[in-house]
Amino acid sequence: MASNETKEHIKQEEKEQSPLTTDPQFSYDLLRHALLPELLGKEEEAILYWAGKSIARKEPLSSFEEIQRFFYKAQWGVIKRIKEKKHEALFELSATSLTREHAPVSLECGFLAEQIQLQKGFITEAAYELKKKKPLVFEITVRWDHKDPERTDS
Repeated sequence: MASNETKEHIKQEEKEQSPLTTDPQFSYDLLRHALLPELLGKEEEAILYWAGKSIARKEPLSSFEEIQRFFYKAQWGVIKRIKEKKHEALFELSATSLTREHAPVSLECGFLAEQIQLQKGFITEAAYELKKKKPLVFEITVRWDHKDPERTDS
């Protein structure tokens, strides 16, 4: 029977010979914080906003709870509705460790705007601002106009 020291030595060798483990955060960082800004340039925020709206149209959700679950699954952070008025709603996005302070959250903002538009039936726009740096929190304001119904082309 092998001694404990020998077993530990074998385990260490197996670790050194095994393929490297993957790091999803590294992959995400490369795409979101290195590649996309380079490809999109000055138009990054606008393109990501409209991309978020496009994703929302492909993934329509019927409740705010579903939106919260989607944000969690997408690793976009925790989204909370702070307050809602007749023509606007205020949300708070507590970012994940994947989100960087200087990076735009316009993808998330566009997604939220389109989901609210689909649920309310009125043209909706959203804007965000950095609320807190530690922990990283963004405030997203979504506005709609009851006089401007969503156009549904069949």
